[in-house]
Amino acid sequence: MTVMLKSSQVQQNFGAVMDQALTENDVVVERYGTPKVAIVNYSRYQRLLEAEQELLRARLRQASEAASARAAHLPERAIDELIERSRAEACSEGDLR
Repeated sequence: MTVMLKSSQVQQNFGAVMDQALTENDVVVERYGTPKVAIVNYSRYQRLLEAEQELLRARLRQASEAASARAAHLPERAIDELIERSRAEACSEGDLR
């Protein structure tokens, strides 16, 4: 269950809020009625980070497979030209030095 608290409540009762996040509830802290941050148990935080990493890995694998499938039908010269064009664009944008 998620508990919504005002930032002033969290400031005044931080120890109790932390205990709540450690034992049972995620705590969402609002400022001026808008959710700003969440306080969650550290093990839950780690699981969220791991899930995010796995999602990013899956997206990268999918993009890589799609690019490989498209490149499979290109002649080597066309692939080399695309690489050089990408390298030039990255250098002009300051991405590669």
